[in-house]
Amino acid sequence: MKNKQIYWFKRKRYGYGWVPTTWQGVVTIIIFLFVVIFSSTILLKDVEKNTYQPEVGTFILIVSISILILLGISYKMGPPPRWRWGSKPNDDKELDY
Repeated sequence: MKNKQIYWFKRKRYGYGWVPTTWQGVVTIIIFLFVVIFSSTILLKDVEKNTYQPEVGTFILIVSISILILLGISYKMGPPPRWRWGSKPNDDKELDY
């Protein structure tokens, strides 16, 4: 018997992307936000306005890696993305939000 894929994310109703629909998806988004906010408060607290210091580069690297990891998890734990604009009669309730 084949196991049914459980998606953490569903396709958005408008646009391109996903929406978290399980607790695992919500926790993934919370961890992403925590990493970005925590790294910004730690790395950018002493950086002067409109200046580039090594901490800014480190912050950009951390945010870029975090985004790539979030996209990877979304692709793996969500249905294939596609452009949507509103609900259609042939939408799959298991895949589309």
